[in-house]
Formats: sequence, C-alpha cells, structure tokens
Amino acid sequence: MVYKQIVTIAVVFLSVHFVHSQSKLGLNYPMGMPQHGGTGSVLALAGTGVAIGNDFFGLSANPANLSVSQRATFSSSISGDIISLRDTVSDQHYTISLRTLTLSIPVGRVGTFGVTVEPYSSAAVRHRLNEKLNIDGIFDDSKELAVLSEGGAINWQVGWGYNIKKVLRVGIAYKRFSFNQTIAAITQMSLTTQSGGKYEKHLLDSTRTKFATNGIRGGFQLPIKSLTIGLSGEYYFIDKAKGYHFVYGTRDRDTIENSSRYYYFKPPPSGAVGLSYQFNPQWLVAVDVGMTLWERYYSETAPVEELRNAWNVSGGIRFIPAPNLLTPKLYEIMQYRAGVRYTQLPGVNGTEIAAVIGTGLPMLSNGGMFDIIFEYCRRWDKRYIDYSENIFSLKLGINGGRKWYQSSDENY
Repeated sequence: MVYKQIVTIAVVFLSVHFVHSQSKLGLNYPMGMPQHGGTGSVLALAGTGVAIGNDFFGLSANPANLSVSQRATFSSSISGDIISLRDTVSDQHYTISLRTLTLSIPVGRVGTFGVTVEPYSSAAVRHRLNEKLNIDGIFDDSKELAVLSEGGAINWQVGWGYNIKKVLRVGIAYKRFSFNQTIAAITQMSLTTQSGGKYEKHLLDSTRTKFATNGIRGGFQLPIKSLTIGLSGEYYFIDKAKGYHFVYGTRDRDTIENSSRYYYFKPPPSGAVGLSYQFNPQWLVAVDVGMTLWERYYSETAPVEELRNAWNVSGGIRFIPAPNLLTPKLYEIMQYRAGVRYTQLPGVNGTEIAAVIGTGLPMLSNGGMFDIIFEYCRRWDKRYIDYSENIFSLKLGINGGRKWYQSSDENY
C-alpha cells in the first residue's frame, strides 16, 4: 500500500505542468511576473510561514520546517484566477495554475527528506492592438500589432530537515531552476495606394530563451516558548543560457533571419526572516519580511528595464475554535485563516498588494486537510497612470498524512 502511494505521487510529480496568469507588466521583467507558490496552508496566510512549524508546509516557506514532521505528508494546491487588465479598455483572462506539489518523508533519527516543485515566475502574456492609420488623409489603412509570450521559471527542490534536541530546527535544500520563454512580436500593415491598390507587410520577430542552473537553500527555526524565530535564504549559481532569434517578414521579397547565441545568466538571490507567536492553542499570528536582490541578477544581455531590490512583507492569523476536544464537531476543529501581503515588483515602480481569507477543513478519516482560499490581488506601476491588474483567485489545497514508522523517542 505504501509503495503504491509513493509511485502515484512520483507520477504526479513527473507529469507536472504549469499554466500561469497573464500580466502585461511582466513583459518588463527579466523572467516575467514573479509567482507566489506554496501549499494551501501557506497560501491561506498570504504566503507567511518562515517561522511556522507545520508538517503540511513541506519545503514551501522554509526548509527547516521539514524537521517538525513525524509522519509522511503530501500537499498540493491549485489556483483558478480571473484577471482583469484595466487600460484604455478592460480585458479579462481566466487561468488555472498549479502552485505546488510537495512530499515529506521522515526517516527516524536521520531526519526528514522532502521534494517540492513550485512556480517561480510566469512569462505568459497575449496582447493584441488593432488601429486605423491616417496616411495622406486615407482612413482605410490599418496596423495590427500582437505580442505573444509563453513560458516561465520553475523550481525543483530536494531537501533535508533535522530537529536538534528539539530546540533548533534546521534545513537545507538543493534547487534545480529552469527557465524557458518564447516571445514573439507580430506586425501586420495594410495600406491603400493612391491608385487604389493594396500594399501589405507582415513581420514576425521571435526570441526563445532556455536556461537551467543549480541553487542552494537553507534555513532555521528557533522556538522560544510561544515565540518562534525563522530565517530562510536561497542562492543560485551562474550558468549559460541559450537564446534563439528568428525573423520572418514579407515586403517586396521574403526576409528570413535565424541565429542563436550563448550568454551568462544568473537568477537573483533572496532571503526572509519571520516571527510567529502562539497565544494559545486557538490563536496563532505570524509575519514575514523578505527581499529579492534583483540588483544581483545578472545577464549578459541588457535587462528590459532598471531593476531594484524588491521587498515582500506579509502577515497572517490562524484561529481554531476548539483544537483539544476529544470528540469535536467539524466546525470546532476547522482552521480559519486570513492574511495580507505587500510586494515590490522587480521594476522600480511596480507594486502588488493582496488580501486573503481561507479555511482548512479537516479530513477526519486520515488526518488530512482540505484548503479553500479566496484572494484579491492588485498590481500597478506608477509610470502607467491608467493601467492596473486586478486578480480574483479561488485556491484549493489538498493535504494528506500517514505515519509509516514508530519513533523511538515515544514512551508508553
């Protein structure tokens, strides 16, 4: 039975595919729009969790969290988004994206091992502009411009956590970072000559980028009575990316250009510190402060725009009405959660804010949890006065756990 579960989980991991939200602002950033991954328990707290010990968090918030687990756990989460892009006209998109898959397995005195896959960024954008041209007083002329971008970055992690005499939790993880993006600009012109003839021009300019590198991540959690202090950070190594450039156009004759090149590329490092406080078994509050060092991002090709180190501040609260009853009713052990998040985007003028509410429904038969989360997120850039992005999300998480071994530390 255990082996069948492991095989099933492995198949899910190997078949993972991400479909991301759209953001025109992401066209300005090196790898698209940064994404917020995490298990349902993390997402319900607006991404807060660096200093929270929870076996359903896996590697999502802090690799040191692995050390709290006394059972094998599996968690996954998805997000269904309604994205409203407000410009001179409104534009809506509907997407579904996988936010995480994580598996944690404790191995007695050795500690706990875990594996996780999460999105890092989304480069998916589709934008089309069709306008009339006024050339020599003739209004039958037109110009159509389309920008299509697909892809994004994904993080795979394999980690280990250990609880040192139950006074310090530590964790370390190896990361495999991969980024793929295809972006194409399509221009089509239709002009009417004075003699009544038609003149058309088509141009396709496409660039594809492929990159993969390794990284390392570490963290700790220090419980001090009801207070827990957490720290987590990650670093990526420089490696070579390959870019493909393809141009195809029609005018008086066909024009084709096809080239490729290698160049050095390095994702930015990041770090976060967190605090959590357990007032009593019912109430827990937590706050995280993190920074992505985009000024340490490196590419031999010039970045699309000036980048800044981006702060991220989030806070969350969790309430369980009656966690210690022997025969509770379902609503008495449900987890009610809420959180807020403020995030600076890589560009010097981009900002994102979000508010989250959610609940965790216990699955009494196997000690699991089903998460239902609602999130409202707004993005904007001060340079574009009439532009903003509003995202309404329904996120669902599934968490399961099973104890596969008996700890020798337990006494009867």
